[in-house]
Formats: sequence, C-alpha cells, structure tokens
Amino acid sequence: MRLRTIRWLPARPWLGAQRVHIRPSRAGLAFAALLLALWIAAVNYRLGLGYALTYFAAACSIADMLFASRNLAGLALAATPGKPVFAASHATFTLRLINRSTRPRHAIHVAVHGSTAAPGLADIDAHGETAIHIVVAARQRGWLAAPSVRLSGSFPLGLFVAWCHWQPEARVLVYPQPEHNAPSLPLPAGTEQPAKQTPQQPRTSDGALELAGVRAYQPGDPLRRLAWRQIARHDGEHLFSKQFQLAADAQVGTDRGSIVLEYAALHMLAPEARLSRLAAWVLQAERTGLPYGLRLGKLTLAPALGASQRDACLRALALHDLPRDFPQELPQHEAMA
Repeated sequence: MRLRTIRWLPARPWLGAQRVHIRPSRAGLAFAALLLALWIAAVNYRLGLGYALTYFAAACSIADMLFASRNLAGLALAATPGKPVFAASHATFTLRLINRSTRPRHAIHVAVHGSTAAPGLADIDAHGETAIHIVVAARQRGWLAAPSVRLSGSFPLGLFVAWCHWQPEARVLVYPQPEHNAPSLPLPAGTEQPAKQTPQQPRTSDGALELAGVRAYQPGDPLRRLAWRQIARHDGEHLFSKQFQLAADAQVGTDRGSIVLEYAALHMLAPEARLSRLAAWVLQAERTGLPYGLRLGKLTLAPALGASQRDACLRALALHDLPRDFPQELPQHEAMA
C-alpha cells in the first residue's frame, strides 16, 4: 500500500465515493487469513463445497467494502459555532450530519483530531439529520477555529473501515480571561461606588434597576427572580419571572454617573494583563448597573449599559492587536459529502 497525503474535506466540496478512504480493519485482516486457509484446504482436498464457501465469503467481504463506503458518501455536513466564551474555559461547536438520501446511515464515528476523548456515535435516519457537540479548550483570546474531525464507519460487517477528514469552517470568539480579585472600578472623583446586587434584593431605582412587571418563565432565568405570588395563584401549574428595567434616573450619559475604561491608563501592566483587568471591570460595571464606556487605542465606545454594550466591549478586547487576515464574520456553509 502506498502512503499519500490526506485530502481534507473543504468547506463546500462534492465528496463522492472516490473521496472516501477505505482500509481493512483488524477483523478484516483476520478474515482474509481465514479465507486463505479455506482456499488452501479446498485446493489440497479438492472440495467443491470448500470452493463455494470460500468464494461466497469473499463475495460478502466485497459487498461489505461497498456498503461501508456508501455509509459515508453522500452526507451533507454543516458546522455551527457556539456562543463566545472566556479564555481558560471551553468552547462548544455543533456539527450537523444531514442525510438527504432514502437509505439510513448507521454507526458513524465522529472523532476530534488530536483528542483523546471517546468519539461520538451517530445513526441518521433517511431524510434526517443528527447533531454532535464537540467541546474544545479555549486557551487564549481571539478567534478559535473548529478543530478538524474524522468521520469513520465500519458498518455493516466491520471488515473494512471507511473514513474521511473534515475541517469545519466555523469559529468561536474567545474573550480575555477576567482578572481574579480585580481592583474596584476607577470611578471619577466625587462618585460613590455602587452597591453590588445581592441575590435576595435586586437593584431598585437607586441601584439602576426597577421592577417592570411579570412574564412567563424562560429557561435560564435566575431562580431568585421567580414571582412566587403569581405561581401560587396558578397552583404551581405555570412559572413566572419578575422583569426589571433600567430606572429613569439611572439612564445617564457621559456627563453624570458614568465611567470610561481606558487601556492606556494601565500602562504599568503587561498588554494581556491590561485586557484581563478591563474585562473584569466591564463585568463588574455591568453587575453594579453603572454606565461604562471603553477607550482602546483608536476605538472609543460611548458609556451605556446592557448586554449589547457588554458584548461590544468584550469583543473589542478579544480582537485587540490581532492580525486581520480573515473576515470578521464567516458565512454559514454546508459541506456536501
């Protein structure tokens, strides 16, 4: 057998049976040795039934090689990136295996290249699809590309292993790791430090939030915001959550009750340490309800509050001084296999 360079599956190829690699498995090698022994016995003893058994078993192995290849060929592959994460945590990618043919696919192994974790196993019905989640360690800030994966299968008899490699075109944004035990926010002169929110008492109008109403419970809502009175009125059949909004006196601009976090002001720290402290301050300001802005080199973000402001600041910190050799957003592709 001649070794050759592995042909990686790009973003949008047409991968037919000619792109699926096939090799005999250990069971297949043992089966080949058994066929050789049967053929030698049939020749020595001139057994017609021995010839028939040997050739029938060889025909089954050839059919197994064909079906092992057809089990992979024709699949559509799509990768979906997960939500942004912080450095030193784990990012999640979702791989979708789509079967657009009329025959089901069985026992497809999905393994991450270079990972020691057990590969995922997927069965796909006819005209169906399945999703497999892979978890990757996010070691540093910036864009984290999805790792290459290996698709393989030995269905139906296990005598041959059909496999191919795929490089998903998806990535996740990794924010800087917030500094542990970061100092307090650098408040302007004459401004008091806002009190932190406690689980028992949400922030009121003097703490930047006020009660706006009650809505139906959604997965992910904090348990401390459950509206127990409304739940009791419905005998516990439905769950409700309290909804808060920014108080009118807390919606201030840059001239009163806001801060601007500056990268240049932390010149005594290393560049990565600056970004970690700024990330911690962004989260701290968001928790306390104090409008905050960011000045990072030539980029300036006006003071504001909310999830969009937090994500914009963390995104700017994650992409600071990174090479721009690829577009900021990747198109959603489906790779045809």
